[in-house]
Amino acid sequence: GLWVSLKLLPGDLAQVQKDFSHLVDRSTAVARKMGFPEIILPGDVRNDIYVTLIQGEFDKGKKKTPKNVEVTMSVHDEDGNLQEKAIHPGAGYEGVSEYKSVVYYQVKQPCWYETVKVAIAIEEVSRCHLRFTFRHRSSQE
Repeated sequence: GLWVSLKLLPGDLAQVQKDFSHLVDRSTAVARKMGFPEIILPGDVRNDIYVTLIQGEFDKGKKKTPKNVEVTMSVHDEDGNLQEKAIHPGAGYEGVSEYKSVVYYQVKQPCWYETVKVAIAIEEVSRCHLRFTFRHRSSQE
């Protein structure tokens, strides 16, 4: 089994790191809230883009069973150049250049509900796009 416990720590991040240094250190991943606070403080610049891969519907074609679909997401500029390490699959993770979804075995309508953060500089947003590729993955891979 798996046992998880949670504890609410009072204060902002700096205060929690000071008061509970045995629980929160430099290697602790900090996930910022998706959305904006009621009060935005000066100097708190956020340009977060979150993308959620929800679901797909794929025809099995001439096969007797549905395909094993893998979705790959990447960020490219207007010239098609890959933007390195622009996708963050979770808090504390380094950026990756491509995000690969979970592959569900022989499911016609896979539901992923996978959310990633796309980090692009504010001045580059209008010149970039997301590329999604879909491919069948053999169960032997």
